[in-house]
Amino acid sequence: MKKNLMVLFSAILLIFTAMPAFPAAAEVAAAQEASYELPLKVLHENKDEVSVAGRYVKTPAQVKVEGGKTIVYMTLLDSQYWQSLKIQNGDKFVDVEIVSENKEEQTRLVKFELKDVKQILNAKAHIIVTGIPGLGEYDQTHDIRFQFDASKAPAEKEEAPETPETPAASVKDGDYTIGFKVLHEKEDKESSMTRYIEAPAALSVKDGKQIATVTLTNNEQITEFQVEQDGGFVDATVVSVDEEANRRTVSFEVADLSKIIDAKVAVSVPAMNHNANYTIRLAFDKGSLKPVAEEVKVTFKDINNTFAKPYIEALAAKQIVKGKTADTFAPNDNMTRAEFARIISRALNLEKKEYQGTFTDLTKGTSYVYEVEAANRAGIILGDAGKFNPNAQITRQEMVAMIVRSIEYKNASLVKNVDTSVKFADAGSVSNYAKEAVQLAAGLGIVDGNVVNGQKVFEPKATATRAHAVKMLYYMLETIK
Repeated sequence: MKKNLMVLFSAILLIFTAMPAFPAAAEVAAAQEASYELPLKVLHENKDEVSVAGRYVKTPAQVKVEGGKTIVYMTLLDSQYWQSLKIQNGDKFVDVEIVSENKEEQTRLVKFELKDVKQILNAKAHIIVTGIPGLGEYDQTHDIRFQFDASKAPAEKEEAPETPETPAASVKDGDYTIGFKVLHEKEDKESSMTRYIEAPAALSVKDGKQIATVTLTNNEQITEFQVEQDGGFVDATVVSVDEEANRRTVSFEVADLSKIIDAKVAVSVPAMNHNANYTIRLAFDKGSLKPVAEEVKVTFKDINNTFAKPYIEALAAKQIVKGKTADTFAPNDNMTRAEFARIISRALNLEKKEYQGTFTDLTKGTSYVYEVEAANRAGIILGDAGKFNPNAQITRQEMVAMIVRSIEYKNASLVKNVDTSVKFADAGSVSNYAKEAVQLAAGLGIVDGNVVNGQKVFEPKATATRAHAVKMLYYMLETIK
């Protein structure tokens, strides 16, 4: 084995000797930004002798103080053979962070924190070599140690007398929104990842524990999102995924909103054969912290005897539905297609834009035209032959079709694997365009039908009252939530 190992390193050394000695651009940039150079030795696992592995680590390393931490930038030579390099951190070994790689020059720039320049640092190097005559396939993990020349490090400043740290001002328990910036790894400028992380964040505080929730706007290509906690990186908790909208919502704990948090984002674009890891920094703006407005109870004098009273009050408090007058809701009045399109648009907070003239029977001056066109852009309203027929009373099957499309728009995964075994005696009367929607809505518990002569019926062509429409909309929002 020892002979094979010497053959391995001799072969690697021969390759390295023939390589150009020009430093990679990333190495030059790191060197220019570094505070100082730090010579090092790579020692044998259990004796103070230089390991042959030292031939494949560039010395001196570059060192920079970042955020109060001493960060070592080390260049690995013949990087095609290095599968991984782990540094001891406490009682475990953690991967170094890859800064850049130059496959043409076969170098890899990595970085890691050095907590004490005077202490020898234990490490593990996983090496795989193939294609060398007489060696076969070599796959081994070696325990090595890094010894840095502490005499070349800047002299430590005499520490001032320690003063108690002022605790960060706590945020009262509750739900908030808070602005934040996605910063470059090293520079105080916006990262290119900014456009993929939606602001503001939601912040939930309970018993002093602060949980931030953000939305990633490219679920498909962002394969991993981690945040720094207690000196290491942990996966953020996935709250929800909307594959159709290509969005993922994640949450993580924030101990101190006044401190910048490091985060890592893994990106994969198979079509471009691109895989990369990015380090970003999240800087929360405590000055932008706003409590989520508490709902003000809204009621109407004509809803006390209707089954829909709690649903009407809940959606009126959110300004999704409104009364016919300031104190009456008219729950038994029929609802028009335009009225239902308007409350759907409000419920989903759809973006209103300039008048497009999508439907020939909707003019620019119509009060609800912007909500109708917004719902059409979202694929919730389709119309017929270029017309919307806004003043027609909406039928139960039309309403259900719009509701299921709304759920699909927000989160298509919610309508997958739904139990569609519910049977209505009048299922044959449901129009083809609404058949699947009726079954899905029944399976989701949004509609239940009525019992007529001992049989459960849906009554697809029956018109819907304002009370029925609000109840159905309430259950739609509960399903989405």
